[in-house]
Parts: sequence; C-alpha cells; structure tokens
Amino acid sequence: RRRQRQRCIRDRYLPPALRQAGEGDAVKVDLNRPMKEILAQLSQYPVSTRLSLTGTIIVGRDIAHAKLKERIESGEDLPQYIKDHPIYYAGPAKTPAGYPSGSLGPTTAGRMDSYVDLLQSHGGSMIMLAKGNRSQQVTDACKKHGGFYLGSIGGPAAVLAQQSIKHLECVEYPELGMEAIWKIEVEDFPAFILVDDKGNDFFQQIVSKQCANCAK
Repeated sequence: RRRQRQRCIRDRYLPPALRQAGEGDAVKVDLNRPMKEILAQLSQYPVSTRLSLTGTIIVGRDIAHAKLKERIESGEDLPQYIKDHPIYYAGPAKTPAGYPSGSLGPTTAGRMDSYVDLLQSHGGSMIMLAKGNRSQQVTDACKKHGGFYLGSIGGPAAVLAQQSIKHLECVEYPELGMEAIWKIEVEDFPAFILVDDKGNDFFQQIVSKQCANCAK
C-alpha cells in the first residue's frame, strides 16, 4: 500500500522526463553505514536512478549553512554529523499531535550552491537532498570531491512527513527554530540521483537533448 501511495505521489509531482527515467524498482540505500560505503553504492548508478532512503539525515537551510561556514573560517572543524550523514535542505513546520514531524518539504537547492565546494572540501555535505537544479559550481564540486545531489519531491511534503519520517530532533542551534540544524530518521524516503560524482547533471542532460532536437 505504501508503494502504491508513493507511486501516486511520484506520478502527480515529478516532471515527465524524470518520472520515465525512474521507472522500475527503487534502489534501497541504507544511510546508517559509513559515508564512504554510501558514496560507493551511489557511484554505481547513473543520474535519474530512483532511490529509497532509510536511516539518518541531517536537516538544515541557509542559516545553518552560514553557521557551518563560520566554523571553517574561524579555524574549527566541521561537526561530525555533517560528515557522517546526508543533508536535506529543509525546515520543519510545527509538529502536529500524533505525528513524528510537521511538513518537511525540500527547499530550493540553488540557495546553498555557494557553500558546497567549501563544505565538501572539509568532508561535509557529501550527499545533498533538495529540489530544483544546481549551478555548474555544484556539479564541479561533486566531481572534484566525490559528492552527490539527490532530488526530492517538492509537492507532497505533509504526506512524506507522515509516511517516511519516523523521528525528528534538534541537533544544534535550537534558538533558530525551524532554521536550526535537525536530524530525522526516515524509512523508504523517495529520491533521485540528479548530480553524480562524475560530473553528470540530470537537468543539464535534459536541456542538451531538447537543444539537440531543436537543431534537427
């Protein structure tokens, strides 16, 4: 039943090109393994591959990234949690009674583009999860440092929170409210590989194909 609901969500909210590319069984990814093992698994698959994520994910947006940048610039190391786990660009809404989390939809990824190379060069933010396309500097950083950008489904945030997010807790900066750094435990959280460790960008491939068709 869960798979049927997730398929309905995918069919409603995903762009046709990504929906068609992601047909078939999702690749199961256990996030509670060393980051090196997770990256090695993702490296086996092309962009557009559909994933099902289970395990721990760190959650943070603009202010959280600015805080991490400040640490590096002041000579501190990144916290271990940003090295050990993927980061989801999001901010949780208020948690309703009886739910593990409020709506937790992805933030537009481009707002964090300027931080990626710096964080990855210090061993953090190796797997990013959000919505939308990324700039060339992110593609270059992922190729240089072996990172990945995964796409999440932007529309049904409340549904995903109910079905896939099992636990939510604040990790750091609680005074920032929803802009704090959080940790979630997820089960069968849907995602797609959009930028890989080889310099491939799914959205750029689509644009290139469209341009090629126009030239014919």
